[in-house]
Amino acid sequence: MKYLFQFLIICSCLLALGGYSQNAITSAPLGFDLVRENIAHGKIDSVTYTSKTIGTNRKALIYTPPGYSKDKKYPVLYLLHGIGGDEKEWLKGGNPEVIFDNLYADEKAEPMIVVMPNGRAMKDDRATGNIMAPDKVQAFAAFEKDLLNDLIPFVEKKYPVLKDQEHRAIAGLSMGGGQSLNFGLGNPDKFAWVGGFSSAPNTKKPEELVPDPAKAKQQIKLLWISVGDKDGLMSFSQRTHDYLVAQQVPHIYDVIPGGVHDFKVWKESLYQFAQLLFKPVKIAAQPYGLKDAYIGKFYIGAALNGFQISEKDTAGCRVIKEQFSAIVPENCMKSGQIQPKEGEFNFTQADQFVEFGEKNHLWITGHCLIWHSQAPRWFFTDSEGKDVSREVLIERMKKHISTLVGRYKGRVKGWDVVNEAIENDGSFRKSKFYQIVGEDFIKLAFQFAHEADPDAELYYNDYSEAIPSKRNGIVAMVKKLKEQGIRVDAIGMQTHVGLADPDLREYENTIEAYAALSVKVMVTEMDISVLPNPDWKAGAEISKTIEYQKKLNPYTEGIPDSVNVALGQRYLEFFKLFLKHKDVFSRVTLWGLSDGTSWKNNFPVRGRTDYPLLFDRKNRAKPVVQLLIDLAKQYK
Repeated sequence: MKYLFQFLIICSCLLALGGYSQNAITSAPLGFDLVRENIAHGKIDSVTYTSKTIGTNRKALIYTPPGYSKDKKYPVLYLLHGIGGDEKEWLKGGNPEVIFDNLYADEKAEPMIVVMPNGRAMKDDRATGNIMAPDKVQAFAAFEKDLLNDLIPFVEKKYPVLKDQEHRAIAGLSMGGGQSLNFGLGNPDKFAWVGGFSSAPNTKKPEELVPDPAKAKQQIKLLWISVGDKDGLMSFSQRTHDYLVAQQVPHIYDVIPGGVHDFKVWKESLYQFAQLLFKPVKIAAQPYGLKDAYIGKFYIGAALNGFQISEKDTAGCRVIKEQFSAIVPENCMKSGQIQPKEGEFNFTQADQFVEFGEKNHLWITGHCLIWHSQAPRWFFTDSEGKDVSREVLIERMKKHISTLVGRYKGRVKGWDVVNEAIENDGSFRKSKFYQIVGEDFIKLAFQFAHEADPDAELYYNDYSEAIPSKRNGIVAMVKKLKEQGIRVDAIGMQTHVGLADPDLREYENTIEAYAALSVKVMVTEMDISVLPNPDWKAGAEISKTIEYQKKLNPYTEGIPDSVNVALGQRYLEFFKLFLKHKDVFSRVTLWGLSDGTSWKNNFPVRGRTDYPLLFDRKNRAKPVVQLLIDLAKQYK
């Protein structure tokens, strides 16, 4: 009853969490940044103010809205430029006065004064010479005092403005985006509206930007972060977003598809940000998923099928984006699919897979380069159907690996290089690779992969990892490879397990044995079957199947609460181990997304109904998902 009560409580919590989502953002309409002659226009003036901070007079541009009157008080937006610009950069490249004029004409924004200062706070503040010189970079940080102590008081004395925190905003592009986040979040008593557009490396670490999340929630009315998904500096925006999600700080994170580090992104960002300023805005809570809970611990991954890769499974794709930080393909990169005939590569789905990962900022793993199963017959035979020579097979291996890894060089972050080469007794599997080439096929595969992409991580992957004899065989193999100078970055533990098998002590022994080799450890294909299995030692040996019997398929109408609780407890037991050894784990990947598409429905017995994953047949999170999120919070 205790577990059943916990189960029901978690179910209700998950239903509540299901309502959280990112604010919907519709792209700016065509012409949003083009002059419209038949509307009222604002005015831009150049002003000079005295900077006691710098000891000189400094310039800024001021935009006043259409119908500006000294008899009315206005809120103020401070709009900052990048490292290569000055107070005129926005005017030259961004058309801010046009964007604001059009917004006012369409009644989409509150009238405001926009101040465009020079964010390089030094006596010679022009963007000339080496703009990356240390003194010029430092001047961007020094601008904080100039802004707070000199510019804001000047504006508030010269113009009819509202002087409280709730009527003051700050935003900027690139280096100015970093300044805006640093200054705005660093002075929440001065700014209630903060925006960073493609923020640059000067952006402080999230823990420094928001050291007190509770206080930020109270004081900041709008926190906006935007960036193009092709921007090389995206990681600075992403890390801020990830931290804010983890700390449950309301914000808007707008990732602009195809966007790079340019004014196309920054104009779009200004258009969206300006509409939300100085008016009631309700920010929907960011979804807090598994990937967020395990930030800084290890990646949480899912294996994608063809419908998810092509994004036809829209519900599944939504879950992947919300819950997972890493992906691996179930089948499309296996040799039989990607090179069905010698020299004829089919990259269509593999290309889609990599593009999906890049678009959604996921860690991409390729699976798998060399595997005895699902390899095309031509790989091992000549035109007469006889085994090829050792030299021919090695050359075919090299061409296959070099072509596949080379195509995705710098994009796929890691590869399952060799899959399942060791038997349960610790001996080498007598595959065609082994029979023709000998055990050197493993060394050569890693060597070829490294040559094709020296920066990609390289993995060995296998199942039934808790069997001591198999563990010892894998350890001996990897140790020998490393002694030969072969790079092996990690060993993958597939972790196709059940409610009772394997023994967790033996499983942990394997983690420790692999880690002792100075390699990372990964869970690469996890699922937990709730169904009876007469032969757990068969692991993921797909050649071994069992004849269907009704007693082996007991849950055709649904999973009982007691079994669901047992499944949750089993997942918790494994994840406690992963977290205990988080210093050596780099990734935990589930083999599939939801129960309905899991391979376990047809292995080792075809036609069964299994429930091995974290999401049910309707892509809904099972109660254990929230328990795993809560568990992660217990580990720093």
